[in-house]
Amino acid sequence: MKLDADVVVIGAGPSGCAAAIRLATTGYDVLALERKEREDGEDITSGEVMVVPTQNECAQIGVKFEGDWVLDRITGFRNVYPDLSWTYHPIPTPISPVQVDRGGFNAALRRRLIEAGGRLVWNARVTDIEFRDDAAIAVTADLKRYSARMLIDAGGRYAPSLRALNLKSEDPEFSQIGVAVFFKSFDGTPLNTWDRHLYGVRGAMISGSRIRPGLYRYILEADLAAKQSDRLGAIEFYESVARQHDRWLYERVMREPRVGRQWSMAPLGYRVSAVARDRLVLVGDAAGYLSPITGQGNEFALRTGRLAATAADNALRKGDLSGNAFVSYVEARRYEVERQVDYVREQLHILRDPEALLRASRDAEYRAQIFGPYGIPATERGSLV
Repeated sequence: MKLDADVVVIGAGPSGCAAAIRLATTGYDVLALERKEREDGEDITSGEVMVVPTQNECAQIGVKFEGDWVLDRITGFRNVYPDLSWTYHPIPTPISPVQVDRGGFNAALRRRLIEAGGRLVWNARVTDIEFRDDAAIAVTADLKRYSARMLIDAGGRYAPSLRALNLKSEDPEFSQIGVAVFFKSFDGTPLNTWDRHLYGVRGAMISGSRIRPGLYRYILEADLAAKQSDRLGAIEFYESVARQHDRWLYERVMREPRVGRQWSMAPLGYRVSAVARDRLVLVGDAAGYLSPITGQGNEFALRTGRLAATAADNALRKGDLSGNAFVSYVEARRYEVERQVDYVREQLHILRDPEALLRASRDAEYRAQIFGPYGIPATERGSLV
């Protein structure tokens, strides 16, 4: 059968573009299918923070952090502990995390994809996938069929492969909810600082910063079971956690003017039983998700896109597109990403241990040990009481 492309990529977000750009640059005919009808325009609903490794991954595929979609820089962290004492940690490197307009960031990735020679189809929501001896096929909601030698599924937490192959299951260790609230102002929030309020109870943390002048975001992450047992709505639960554990934050949450659309998501984490099979590789959130606690979601997405492109190139060159041909991807992902995910798991355990958090407030060596980048030497101390 005549194929539509060498590789069909499902989803033209960070992980899909990271893979597609590399493969197109190498010379493959790459077709990316994007479910949205057009570029979003400005999208700040998720309050994206791009950590330094994310920026480095983007530089490798020719995407520069410049333009009006690049917003406030994060030049330091403030850790607030269960007793409301705090430590401030300046970032010592010249390159620092940055807030972005996600719509502008995605548009920059897609422009780079087109520049690299890739093709992009809008309004192509993939609902099913099929496999034949000589091809893999993505089927869209309007019953169009796109065939290729292989598929890269970058369709996110609702990727068609997860449903079609029954690959997705709840994370057995952590089931969390995220609730984000946006404010026009937030008195006392240090500028250019990621402000983390750590409570040590029910996995709860409220963190945030200014995104740009006139817009602040604070997001709650907590155990989903806690919300369910309290029988509260998402925003009510958010306010309840602040009221119980953090008078400083609660006063501002209730006083400061709210703007935009608040959102919640649960459960945040899930696992995927297999990330590769014959003629198929899963990348980004399609390959599993745990928590946004460290701000590494886009980093993991871009990393898996890079690793998938390398494995796909090798498989396509050899003409072997069996699952065994993608073992290198599985192993590389385990080495580069799953080790980082294990670090995230350790952080989630710490969020359930108030004594460990209080020790971290006093003991610099212990703080660096458990917090990693968030525990770099503190230059200031204080209290919100």
